[in-house]
Parts: sequence; structure tokens; C-alpha cells
Amino acid sequence: MEAATSADSFASSAVADEPSRGFFRTAWDFSFRMVLRYIKNSYKDDPFRTFLEVCLIGFIVWYMTKPKYNIGTNEIELSEKEIDELVEEWRPEPLVPALTEFERETLDKAIMIDGPNGTKVRLASGSNNKPVLNFASYNFLGFVDSPELGKHAVESLRKYGVGTCGPPGFYGTLDVHMELEKQIAGFIGHSAAILYSQAFTTTLSVIPCFSKRSDIIVADEGVNFAVQQAIFLSRSKVYWYKHNDMADLERILKDVNKQLVGRRGKNALPRKFIVTEGLFQNTGDISPLTQLVELKHRYKFRIILDESFSFGVLGKRGAGLTDHFNIDPHEIDLLIGALCFAIGASGGFCCADKDLVEHQRLSGAGYCFSASMPGILTIAAADAIHALEANPDSYLDNLRDNAVQLRTLLKRIPGLQIDGAADSPLIHIRLAPDTLVRMKRSGGAWTKTDIDRVLTEVAEEAQKDGVLLTRAMYVDDHERILPNSSIRICVSSAHTRKEVEKCAHAVKSAVSRVTSKKR
Repeated sequence: MEAATSADSFASSAVADEPSRGFFRTAWDFSFRMVLRYIKNSYKDDPFRTFLEVCLIGFIVWYMTKPKYNIGTNEIELSEKEIDELVEEWRPEPLVPALTEFERETLDKAIMIDGPNGTKVRLASGSNNKPVLNFASYNFLGFVDSPELGKHAVESLRKYGVGTCGPPGFYGTLDVHMELEKQIAGFIGHSAAILYSQAFTTTLSVIPCFSKRSDIIVADEGVNFAVQQAIFLSRSKVYWYKHNDMADLERILKDVNKQLVGRRGKNALPRKFIVTEGLFQNTGDISPLTQLVELKHRYKFRIILDESFSFGVLGKRGAGLTDHFNIDPHEIDLLIGALCFAIGASGGFCCADKDLVEHQRLSGAGYCFSASMPGILTIAAADAIHALEANPDSYLDNLRDNAVQLRTLLKRIPGLQIDGAADSPLIHIRLAPDTLVRMKRSGGAWTKTDIDRVLTEVAEEAQKDGVLLTRAMYVDDHERILPNSSIRICVSSAHTRKEVEKCAHAVKSAVSRVTSKKR
């Protein structure tokens, strides 16, 4: 009886499962037919797609079935003693190269100013607390220690604080930034301007923003380190012409255009730039802008002009090289300037057509990814430019008179070579070749380090006479052409005639004492 009951229940469950089995069988048949139809249609319409999918499936199967690498199969068992010995022997690689003896000497003798910077400063390392005349800072117009500008800037702290803490494109743009951009563009006479928070990164941002890998740059070999690095970052094809040699520049421009004749393809018409400085930091020379503009039009190039040291210094109004040569600023496609030298604030700018300025707001690395200039420094820069606009003669005439006077006095000192343009406030003094011959060392020929040591002694001797000078320093391993050793003198319009004479007398006495020593 029980067996019959079990058989009946089994039969009834089998009958109940029959519909579910039929459903799954139907679903499987339907899915299989859909896959076959998909394969047939895809192969018919797009055989490459079917091939790609088969390869992908094969790769997945191969990857899932291949032998897995066991990281511990080749592990070497070390004893505690061996581990301790290896740890004891290990020495980390230095993050920077070791300093040379002369670099250590230079670092140990670094000058520290105790108090505010200006035309007269007190040194923290001096034996006495007497102020010395500062001919080492780029304070060309005396704005660094201007009490009027300083007072207004301090008052602005209550409104703008000490910084924006954000890039201009996000929440770092203040009303004073926009006003200063308009003020700079109007002062120079260009269409528009854009502000950067640092002078060095202005150049590093502007040149790579417009000149790319397939473009061409023809640059003066005497440009400063910032321009060199900007050209390197652009990854463009670079040609170097001899410093301020317009004949050599024209030769290269001709050769470049000949190479582009008949060129086809994507890079058939690269952008072409001439890159130079207005007032050269390493020599004090001035670029012949009139000839540069003529060559630009003749050979269809654009000009990128770095006026970091000429802005506020050259020209009747102090508007830079275009003002100096009375040339329309629109002839310069990209005009770069700095606000931390003659203007005595911080940051930099680029003047160009409006479209080129707006492009930098999206593609200029220093603009997009750096915090904007603090409001206090923006106001200081605006006030300095306003003061220069209001009374250019009181600043520029005195600056040029001081530069000419000091250069004239320095040229009378035997044994020196004075470099730079006649009215340039940036003066480099070097030891003349005959002086080096007369001082010839017993150890053999002069090396750059030997000359640097002598110039450092000259600056130290001048400091004893109350004049602060500095040897021009470079990143030797990264300079394309390392400039000759020199002492850099920066003249200011705030210096008096007596102070200029004192500087020349201090240099003369220092050179006489140092060069008379036996080597």
C-alpha cells in the first residue's frame, strides 16, 4: 500500500515538473537560435567585428587558463643576521648632487638682509650695523622701498587679505586683477593683457602655450635661463642665432623658409617664431627691435619678446622696447613682461591680441594651475605703474643719468671690461683678458671657478667699503651657453649722484686690492 502511494506521488511530481522542463528547453532553444542569428547577421554585415569578437573570446580563454605567476616561488630565505647586514650596508642615493668646495663656500657666504629691501639695507652677517648701498637688487625705479606704495598696499590687507588661495579660472580672480590687466594693456598700447602670479612661470607658460612640437623657434643664444627653459618645454624645432647678430638671424630665417618649400602634409605650415629679450639679463644689451620687425615681415615670422627687464626701464614712458624704438606694440605678437623688477611687486604679464590672451586663460599652465597674484601685490603694481605714468621724467631721466654716469666711471678703472648698452641700468663688469694674464696663477690656466672666486673677493671688498654687489650666478649645468663670469650691478633712479660715485670708487678700490694679490 505504501509502495503504491510513493509511486503515485512520484508520478504526480514528474507530471508537475514537465511544464517547467518544457519552459527551460524552449528558452534554451530560443536563446541558441538568437545567438546563431546574431552571428550570421554580424558576419554577413560586418565580418571584421565577428573576427574581433572571436579574438577577444580566445584571449579571455587563454588568459583564464594560462599558468599564474607565483611571486613567492623564487623567494630567497635570509637569516636575521643576513638581513641586518644588508640593512647596515644600504646607503640611499642622494636626492641632489653633492656640493663642490666652491659651491659650499658660496652658500656659507650668502648675504642676508636684515630688514626691508631698498637702496640702502642692513646686513645680518655684517660686523657692524651700518647700512650699505644696495647695487645688487633689480630695484630700477626705487619702488621696492617706496613709503607711499607700501602704505597703500598695507591698507589693502584688510580688504583682500594676504592671498587668493586659488587659480584665476576658479575663485582666484579679484576685481584688482582685472583692473591691472586693463591698466597694463593701456600703458603698453596693446589690445589686451593677462596676469600671471610669478614672473618666471610667465615665460614658461606663454612660449609652450603657442609653440608646439611641430613648430619652429629661432632664438637669440643670449636669452636668459627662463626663456631657455620655456623653449625646451615647447619641444619645438629650435635654431639659435648669434647674440644680437641680425645678419646671422636673417641667414637662418632664409634657410628655414627654404626647408619648408614644397613641404606637404599635416606639418606643411608650422608656426614660426623669433624669440628674444628686450634688455638682456646676462649682458645688459638691448635688442635691435626695428631690424627684428623688418625681418619678421620679410620672412613671415611672429615675434615673442621677453621684456621682463626692459618694462618700466626703456622708452620715454618706461613702456619697454616698443616705446624705446617708437614701434607700434601690435607688431609684437606676444609681449612678455615682469612686475617684480622695475615695478617692485610680483608676477608677470603677457600682452597680445584679445584672442591670444583668451587662449592663455585655457592653455597657459601657469595661469590655470597656479594661485593668482595676492591682492596686496596687485595693488602695489598698479600704484607703481600709475606713478610712472603720472611722472615718467622724474624716474626715467634720473635712472638713465645714473646708469650713464656709473658706466663712464667704471670704464676708467683699469683691468675691467664693462658690458651692456650705454643707457642700460643693468651693468656687467668682467675681468679683462690682460688682467687675467697679469694675475696668472702659479697652478696654470684660469678656470671659471678661479675667476668666480676672484669676483667674489671683489664683491666682499666692496662690501667693506659700504657697497653691496653680487656676482652673477647661473645654473651651470643647465645653461645652454654659460655666460662669462661677471659682477652684476643694478642702478636705481633712487640712487643719488654721490652714491653712484661711491659705488664706482668702491669697485675701483676692491679691484685694485684683489688683483694685486699673488696667486
